[in-house]
Amino acid sequence: MAGVCDRTPNFLSPSEDQDLRPALGSAVALNCTAWVVSRPQCSQPSVQWLKDGLPLGNESRFSLHQDFWDSVNFSEVVSSVLVLNLTNAEDYGRFTCSVWNVSSHSFTLWKAGPAGHVVAVLASLLVLLVLLLVALLYVKCRLNVLLWYQDTYGEVEMNDGKLYDAYVSYSDCPEDRKFVNFILKPQLERRRGYKLFLEDRDLLPRAGTALAQPPGPHPIP
Repeated sequence: MAGVCDRTPNFLSPSEDQDLRPALGSAVALNCTAWVVSRPQCSQPSVQWLKDGLPLGNESRFSLHQDFWDSVNFSEVVSSVLVLNLTNAEDYGRFTCSVWNVSSHSFTLWKAGPAGHVVAVLASLLVLLVLLLVALLYVKCRLNVLLWYQDTYGEVEMNDGKLYDAYVSYSDCPEDRKFVNFILKPQLERRRGYKLFLEDRDLLPRAGTALAQPPGPHPIP
């Protein structure tokens, strides 16, 4: 029956090696539970904990709870819970749970560094920088943005108190009048949606001084 007693334990928890990142100052419980063969001629299963390959000593920051209970079909479940109080960096490492010194699984505890906080702070600063850059570009290029929007989506409501977008001054000759009325005005007013101030159309007799000063001409794309 020695072969039956030598059967490899079946680990229930953990099912495989685990990597954990508990915070410094916290307590973590490592649960090692295995199913083993239970026969009268078989010895009592033993569970041993090792830290970085060395047997775990009796220290105040470690506490160990071990239980056994019978199952069915000549089997037994052994459970060992190791509670660690992580007070300093030396408490981290590789903790191995070994049953009968034959089969083992391990928990590797890594110190959780401030990397997560650094990433969050850097991401917040990056978002703030992008918002400031967008605001600066809008202030510097506001007029160009509004003109682009007007050309793309239609007229933009600009509550700047001005009646016209551009003041058109030209000489009273047939060539200039033809250019303004048949080329410039259709392109800017009908297709682009600008409001032009034309002297022969918008300047009333003896009302020149009463008009608000027209704005400077906008750049025409």
